[in-house]
Amino acid sequence: MSERNRNDEFKDEDRLGKVGRKLIAQERSVSFRCVHCKAEIPTAAPGTTHRNHCPLCLWSRHVDESIGDRKSKCLSSMEPMGLVFKNTGAELMVVHKCLGCGKISKNRIAADDNSFVILTLIRRSLDILPDERETFRRMGIDLCTDEEMVRRLLYGQSFSSEK
Repeated sequence: MSERNRNDEFKDEDRLGKVGRKLIAQERSVSFRCVHCKAEIPTAAPGTTHRNHCPLCLWSRHVDESIGDRKSKCLSSMEPMGLVFKNTGAELMVVHKCLGCGKISKNRIAADDNSFVILTLIRRSLDILPDERETFRRMGIDLCTDEEMVRRLLYGQSFSSEK
């Protein structure tokens, strides 16, 4: 490795270290700034122990390697790609794709997540290219396209879109 490449590598590690330290300090605080919409978001979230996405736009930051560990060195923005049902079928999860490294993750929705944006993810998932959809399937992720089922989960069993 040349001296120049080694110096660049150290600079990247230093920068990542500063960002990482800031992220750790931020985790201890009562709020964080969304990487996408820039809103100030409280870290406490109803219905989940680890707030890991913005309840307004549903974007996230790649901070975890495993759930809640905050050990990722990537730290890139994660775009909401669609919805999936948790194993039981009674709980919705947002599927995120990291724009930095491509990692795919699933995150439980929280009670204060924007239901309109959640519903737009159904339509968004219909626009995903076949190759990417196949990648999700190979990972065991079957994106939800049943808007009526999602509406019932969000608004209750008595909801009907035909009213």
